[in-house]
Amino acid sequence: MTEPSSLEPSIALAAYAEPLASNRRVLVFGNALALLPLQLLERGARSVHVSDPDAARVSEAAARNRSTQITFSNLADSDLALQAGAFDLALIDNLGAFNALSVLRTAKRAVGSRGVAVVACPNPEAAFPLLRTNNPSATSLDYYALYDAVAAEFEHVRMLGQTPFVGYAIADFSASGEPEPALDTSFVPGGAEEPDSFIALASSHEVKLDEFAVIQLPTRRLLSSVAAPAPAAVVDGAQSKAREAELSRLNQWIKELESRASTAAERHTQATLKTQHDKELSALRAELSALRTQSSNLRAESSALRAESNTRQSELSRVTSELSQLTAQVARLGSELSERERQLVEQTEKVEQGSSAELAEFERQLVERGGEIRKLEHDLRTAERTGRELVHELERRRAEAASLAGAELERALAEREADLQAAAWTIESLSLRLELAGKPPGSAETALPNEEAR
Repeated sequence: MTEPSSLEPSIALAAYAEPLASNRRVLVFGNALALLPLQLLERGARSVHVSDPDAARVSEAAARNRSTQITFSNLADSDLALQAGAFDLALIDNLGAFNALSVLRTAKRAVGSRGVAVVACPNPEAAFPLLRTNNPSATSLDYYALYDAVAAEFEHVRMLGQTPFVGYAIADFSASGEPEPALDTSFVPGGAEEPDSFIALASSHEVKLDEFAVIQLPTRRLLSSVAAPAPAAVVDGAQSKAREAELSRLNQWIKELESRASTAAERHTQATLKTQHDKELSALRAELSALRTQSSNLRAESSALRAESNTRQSELSRVTSELSQLTAQVARLGSELSERERQLVEQTEKVEQGSSAELAEFERQLVERGGEIRKLEHDLRTAERTGRELVHELERRRAEAASLAGAELERALAEREADLQAAAWTIESLSLRLELAGKPPGSAETALPNEEAR
């Protein structure tokens, strides 16, 4: 099969889809005489099968073919529908040349769940495409019609545009290392040309390809492809009319280009505004998500602090209750001490009425008991003062409890409990000593120490 001399729009597809075609089996729906199969082989495809609805083109292409890696079949007679998953890549160079529903279903079955389909269709609004399609009789689908048709069969669809790119490359011949390319689109109204074709990248899973690719074409072959044939006039008058017609066509072309530039600029402005709006919306959504996360964290922290505060409040209530009980116990002991003093006075009066020896003994015991009572009174006053200090300290600690950290509060509570326990032991000791001090001097319980002393 010899390579055609002219270039076709599908040549860019071969370059763009190279990562998907390299060392893989490729199925092409399109013109069997086109350049695309050879380009796919040059890009590393393992094999290429071309399915063409035109039987005459299939026969001619098969007769010209010299490669064992390229095969052809008539789409109407093909058994591709039975070969589920037989190919890795399906490439449709012009969906408008086929029954869209039928060929898309066939392509989906051919690539299975692991393959990818690249579907192209000329843009019906492109008045002056860089390269003309090789099937001008085919119908054209707009952007939305192409997307809807492909999305009906494939789960994941990415829409691309094949835009003409004409210009010069200025390169530094003595640059060190790989040069960094710079793209200047300031001469093009709106920054980009109107797409010649729309392309759908379709699959059953996510596929990643370049988001922006510039594919350079050979200048001579490009010019030979777009050059118009010379007029066949035989007289000067005919040539003049042809030139006038050409001039009129060129003027009309210029007007259409101006209109097209204006439309492209407007679309670019709308696209820029939409992109900016989408970015702002994404930023606001991200900020809202962060605020929601922060609010959730604050709620959790607040709940934890409330739980901790409730625990500390319960602990303070318990300590306050214990202190109240100890205060009541101190008051009761004071009342008992007063009763013991009264009983001591009565015993003293009884002793004064007894014998002088017993009186002297009683006086001596009275002096001893008096010293003990004074010491007990001093200890009791100390215990009462300590209790009042503990109450005052507890009230102060209760006011500071909200600002204390967990560890400090637990330590403070432990110290207060230790002080309260020590006070309880002191009060218990005082109560025992008061109880002993309140016994009559002549009783057996009080006489025993005197006997032992003697």
